[in-house]
Amino acid sequence: MADLSFPPKRPSGFMSSLGLHRFHWLTLAACATMLIIVLMALAAPLIAPHSPILMNPGQRLQPMSAEHLLGTDALGRDLFSRIVYGARVSLMVGAGAALGALIFGLPIGLISGYFRMLDPFIMRVMDGMMAIPGILFAVALIALVEPSVPTVIIAITIPEIPLVVRLVRARLLSAREEPFVEAAVTMGGTPFSILVRHLLPATVAPLTIQLTYVFAAAILIESALSFLGIGIGAETPTWGNIMASGRLYFAINPWMILWPALVLTLCLLSINIIGDALRDLLDPQHKKRGA
Repeated sequence: MADLSFPPKRPSGFMSSLGLHRFHWLTLAACATMLIIVLMALAAPLIAPHSPILMNPGQRLQPMSAEHLLGTDALGRDLFSRIVYGARVSLMVGAGAALGALIFGLPIGLISGYFRMLDPFIMRVMDGMMAIPGILFAVALIALVEPSVPTVIIAITIPEIPLVVRLVRARLLSAREEPFVEAAVTMGGTPFSILVRHLLPATVAPLTIQLTYVFAAAILIESALSFLGIGIGAETPTWGNIMASGRLYFAINPWMILWPALVLTLCLLSINIIGDALRDLLDPQHKKRGA
């Protein structure tokens, strides 16, 4: 007989201990989607049937077929191949922005949260950086230099640094008052050893969660910049400039925009679902509120 008790029983075992009983299948689907996208980017030369930059005007705006799985664009380039290679650029920008925000934001946040004399000055600088909208800063920086993948990564990374700094600082403001930190100071621990051995581990969980959202935001901003024509050059396939090249032909061939938009949406949705699952797993306070 079916169990009709209310509330329903939660599954026991490993998944329940991880706190993934609610969105277990959704999280697995998101992880599988991201794995497919990552493998697609890594194996692009093996998967793509055509060159992503080879133009063939005689086959422009072709529908889906066995030769061109998703059709061709206005210049006769294979749309499937361009989307596959576009995954490389998007993941590279997302990973680069997340890594850059971590490399620069983590030490600044540690210094700001531990050394009280430096905290006001550092935070005023961070507040000034946050006053400038990230996408406007990226547009201004790219307008000053030649658009390229490293330039786009730098332009996206700089506005994300204050978010990481504020997060790390907030964790240290509470962690540095704990008894184990006071004991380490009493035993003669140096500031460096206290930061690395005692305070840095307290930032791992929130940073991991925050960096997933930085990863997703960087991919979205890069796509927006490329769609506007001020990001990575049109000769490099990205999801943004693939959609930009198809907007003039949307009435006769809407799939030129819909296919890359679908892949972009699945990628961003999967990253955010994984970030939510990590928050449930790593944030004890959130799990208590959910319970």
